[in-house]
Amino acid sequence: MSQTRRTFLGAAATFAAVSAWGAVSLAAQAQGQTGTAQSPITPFPQGPIGGPIPERRVTPAERMKMNQAQIKKSSVRLAEVVGDLQKDLEANDTTNVLSLAVIRKAEEIERLARQIRTLVRG
Repeated sequence: MSQTRRTFLGAAATFAAVSAWGAVSLAAQAQGQTGTAQSPITPFPQGPIGGPIPERRVTPAERMKMNQAQIKKSSVRLAEVVGDLQKDLEANDTTNVLSLAVIRKAEEIERLARQIRTLVRG
């Protein structure tokens, strides 16, 4: 190989190494790190032995007790919306045009009924 090719390849390799080192140091400065060792980030909480903490399983009876308050709240809201819908239907003539309020209340009734059914099933 001729002397000029050796010089060029040596300069190119040096330039690549310096560029890579500079990019790494700039990235470390941007993150506020100055080359110190980084502590590993654990995605899950660790137990006393070092493994992930096992989650407590909820029995169906416990789940039903937890859902009971939500079922009561949803059923009270369902009764209110049904009463409002009945008042709106009695007050307005719906043979030609349905109002948006009536449609929205009917959709809310459907949503609440599905939610209650899901909670009851557990």
